[in-house]
Amino acid sequence: MASQPTLAAPDPVADAAIASALAHLAAPGSFFTGAERLALAQHARYSRGLDPTAADLSPVVAEAVRRVAVEAMHSRAEHVAAWEADGHDVLAYVELVAVVAQICSIDSYRVGLGANLDPLPAAVPGDPTPANDDRAVTSNAWVPTVGVALAPTALNALPEEKAVKDAVSKEWYLTDEFVHKYDVDPGRELTRAQMELVASRTSYLNECFF
Repeated sequence: MASQPTLAAPDPVADAAIASALAHLAAPGSFFTGAERLALAQHARYSRGLDPTAADLSPVVAEAVRRVAVEAMHSRAEHVAAWEADGHDVLAYVELVAVVAQICSIDSYRVGLGANLDPLPAAVPGDPTPANDDRAVTSNAWVPTVGVALAPTALNALPEEKAVKDAVSKEWYLTDEFVHKYDVDPGRELTRAQMELVASRTSYLNECFF
C-alpha cells in the first residue's frame, strides 16, 4: 500500500499492543495453523481492497472471511450452518472471526491515521492446539459463548482470542469491565461522552446491532 501523510503522532502503547496482536495472529490457534491464520488475514485485506493478492483458501473459508471483513451486517445463522455442513467446527468459525476482526481493526486504525499497514509477520510453525472454554454453549447467538452473547463475550469461547482482542481494545477504547459503566471517564483526550459519540456513530455506519 502506498505511503500516506500521517495524521497523528505514533502511540507507543497502542503500537506495542498491535505488535503483540500480530505476533499472536501468526501463531497456531485452536483450529488453524499460523500460516492458515495469516492467510485469513491476507484474504481479509484482499477483500477490503488493501492487498492485491487473494489467499489460497477453500471457497467456503474464503467466503466466510470476505463476509466478516466487508459485510458482517449480512451474516446470518444459515452461514454458520453452511460452515458446519462443510465439515468445520463451529468454534473454528469463532477463531476466523477473531482473526479477521483483529486485522480489520488494526488496518482501519492505521488507515484512519494515514499510516502504512503493518506487514504481516512470518508464520510460527506448529499445529493448532484447542484452547476453548468448556462452559461455552449456544444460547442467544449462532455460536457458543460463556454466558449471554454480547459484544464483550462474542469471542470468550476461545479465551486466548478474547484476551488478545481485549489487550488492543483497551488502548483504543475501554476494557470490557467499564464498557457499560458510563460514569467512568478514562481520562484521555476525548471525554467519555465524546468517545461514545464516535463509537455510536461508527457502530451505526457499520450496522452493528449490538
